[in-house]
Amino acid sequence: MKRVFQLLGMVALVATLSATVWAWPSVYPTGTTVYDSGNAFDGYTLFAPMDGMRGATDFYDKPGNAYLIDMNGEVVHQWKLPFPPGLHVKLLPNGHLLATGRTDRMVPKDRISVKYDLDGIAGWIYELDWDGKIVFKYYDPGMHHDFEKLANGNYLFVSFELLPKDMVRKVRGGMEGTELKGGNMACDKLVEVSPEGKVVWEWHAYKHADLDLDILGPIHPRVEWLHINDIDERADGNLVFSARHTDSVMVLDRKTGKIKSRFGNVAYLDKKENKVKFRHAGSMLVHSKNTTLGGPHDGHEIPPGLPGAGHIMVYDNGMYTNTSRALEFDAEKGTVVWESTDFQIGRRHFSSFISGVQRLPNGDTLICSGANGRFFEITPDNKIVWEYVNPYKPNHLFNSTVFRAHRYAPAYCAEFSTLPSAAGAAVVPPDVSTFKVSGVVDDDDDDDEDEDDEDDEEDGPTMHAY
Repeated sequence: MKRVFQLLGMVALVATLSATVWAWPSVYPTGTTVYDSGNAFDGYTLFAPMDGMRGATDFYDKPGNAYLIDMNGEVVHQWKLPFPPGLHVKLLPNGHLLATGRTDRMVPKDRISVKYDLDGIAGWIYELDWDGKIVFKYYDPGMHHDFEKLANGNYLFVSFELLPKDMVRKVRGGMEGTELKGGNMACDKLVEVSPEGKVVWEWHAYKHADLDLDILGPIHPRVEWLHINDIDERADGNLVFSARHTDSVMVLDRKTGKIKSRFGNVAYLDKKENKVKFRHAGSMLVHSKNTTLGGPHDGHEIPPGLPGAGHIMVYDNGMYTNTSRALEFDAEKGTVVWESTDFQIGRRHFSSFISGVQRLPNGDTLICSGANGRFFEITPDNKIVWEYVNPYKPNHLFNSTVFRAHRYAPAYCAEFSTLPSAAGAAVVPPDVSTFKVSGVVDDDDDDDEDEDDEDDEEDGPTMHAY
């Protein structure tokens, strides 16, 4: 007995049927599934599959991988990472790779992130050259989620620390009784270190966040106040970050340490009634330019020179609507400028955690639907012009998840000149409403059917399921 699935037809399944985390079919294509070569922004896309590997205590104990792919999904460069990704990687203009790595070393012996099994833990931030040589490394026991190389050459990252015990009961919102062991809560701090490994600046969230404004959303556990999952330097030197547990994006004045603006909060304090209430979180049909967020990720400023420069982009996971979206907003006015839309109820775009967005030079937006390992580029009017599904599955639990993906222009760094062209042949998916997967064929039943099957296999690549 032989079952043959023709790959050509498979390339359309994900393109046409956007899936929720739990709604993927059991058989689906991977690699580039859509490529409109006349309208997509040609470049190289970088990502590191998440594997959640635990137990790494030293460099290359349990290495990970980062891949650079062209528009057809071919790997054109690859890095062996010294640790499992913690959680993603970035390419610098000098061709170096900046990343954090997950390590479970217990230094100090009561290391907070391992002791309490907090989300997104890393430990090491490091920089690799194009060939994979380590040129910088720094260890911080609380390091988690995101990092940045600043304009001044220093490194900035997010780290955990325990919230002072007397503040725990003052933090409003969240699911009652979900604090850490001993009734503790974690909080975030930002740490800047020099290339020599000297800490030159720190910002402690509990000293600047507002107990009356930064209220935990009703769906979030009280394990941590804020839960910063992204940090970005703005063109003016100030910082912006997304905070999942307060459903918000905040702009931080670097010099004073004060939070200049907040966007997205669902929970708020009614001071007349001294009661926490909740704003309307929007509709499942995303087209209303709603100003609340649900567990967001990747809040950052659109860089100078790109369409929308100066505005903030964020991936709104949509935890209150089961619908995710890319969102562009004006931080000063608090208004939505643009959003990706989804006008369908079934098999919709939804990633409950991780994920990211990026504005491209042609005005398109690259979306990483992280829980699904799906990257897709959309035009301002929401047409998909490129799509890629991560084929790497380090283990069953994470099953192709990717924290964030980044697209780089062909002239981004000198090393790209040694690579094959980023552009390639268009990938045009068939009409999935008429496509059918071939059934089971018995080799002994009919010689003509055998010949047909052989012809089909010679026409293009196939997948064999046993």
